Amino acid sequence: MTVPLPNQAERAAILGVHARGKTLAPDVDWDTVARATPGFSGADLANLVNEAAINAVRAGGPIIDAQDLDDARDRLLLGRRESTNALLPEERHSVAIHESGHALMAALCEHADPVAKVTILPSGPALGATEQLPEAERHLYSESYLTDLLTVRLGGRAAELVVFGEGSTGAADDLAGATQIAARMVREFGLSPALGPVGYGSGAPRYLGGESTEETLHRPYAEQTQRIVDEETARLARNAEKRAVALLSEHRKALDALAELLTTRETVDGSVVLDVLQQQQQRPDGHHPAAAGKPTPSP
Repeated sequence: MTVPLPNQAERAAILGVHARGKTLAPDVDWDTVARATPGFSGADLANLVNEAAINAVRAGGPIIDAQDLDDARDRLLLGRRESTNALLPEERHSVAIHESGHALMAALCEHADPVAKVTILPSGPALGATEQLPEAERHLYSESYLTDLLTVRLGGRAAELVVFGEGSTGAADDLAGATQIAARMVREFGLSPALGPVGYGSGAPRYLGGESTEETLHRPYAEQTQRIVDEETARLARNAEKRAVALLSEHRKALDALAELLTTRETVDGSVVLDVLQQQQQRPDGHHPAAAGKPTPSP
């Protein structure tokens, strides 16, 4: 029998259980931590609390605060931050541009999850990270959400194309993830007009992205169908990249400003991303956009 992963409410309850006997700061909110840990198992959540406790002790006290939990989550997802991973100055600038592209796409795309944090501090194999915090735990994904998800995934590479005129190896994981999502949109979700309303899913529960070994070895369709899947997957990825390049070109001042802030501060939260966009969108008459939250995306 397969035991399902805990949902958001269950994760909050599990975190509370593992935190028994530990001293918590007033800023710890288990609901917020649960929102930021989709896909975590009970064992993962136990490790999260234990890692946060270790962080608190290293900082000189037994009290676990929200930053300890945030750092513990980064440690579990990205790996340990090592001083030997220090970036060269030109690499630091490139990573700042790359992560700024992801963050701005998340802020500009209407259906994307909000940005929680952006960092250019290397952790494990990742040279930087843009973390998004879902407003609610989704069980269904609309085509609009998936299209925006692809655009955000390719926002880092798009930023490199806008600023440097060429891509880099830093987008390898983004490209792999975007390709997996686009392939599932075509093959399983019926979101390609070329293939039509057919689905070749395995029925196995999993998160967006990924393909099982069984699906790879025993595809239930012909080579001709696979060719259409490949072509449509590439089309979706290209369209997402073109959209990201167009948006970042339109908001080039915000891209440069956010990258400069990241280079200086190394880590910023989501509110800084929105502030940069609003400042750069200020009109000549001094009027700021009135809409709160995400700026109005370009058509």
